[in-house]
Amino acid sequence: MQQPPLVAMTKYPMPYDDVNPSFKVNLKPFGGLKGKSPQDIISLVMPQFKNAFQDFVLVQPPKEVFVSGIESAYARMNYTMEIPDGRSFQTTSELWIVPRGDYFFMIGAGTRQDERTGSREEIQDILASLKIEK
Repeated sequence: MQQPPLVAMTKYPMPYDDVNPSFKVNLKPFGGLKGKSPQDIISLVMPQFKNAFQDFVLVQPPKEVFVSGIESAYARMNYTMEIPDGRSFQTTSELWIVPRGDYFFMIGAGTRQDERTGSREEIQDILASLKIEK
């Protein structure tokens, strides 16, 4: 069973007739991934995106970053999101893996590639406001 996110937010009230910038935090157990680096974990997630979107482009390969002072990993990808009514939107997804004990935070954000409805700078501001106790 899929756990609901700890936090999920969008910029605009739903429903919204375009890409609604979003930010979501999930907590997952390491399980069999215990001992893997955040970059290794994020690399294992990338094929799911690549398989889901034909025009998937990895814009920022997994790299080390710090989130709330914790060594973490980050990656960014672009793709076309198609919705049931036939419209499509050029979308950017950002993903962070933040280890914490026997768990890791999987933080995801989505925006339009052209940032017309919300910017990745706004996403960075939200990320910078996170406080994760060590």
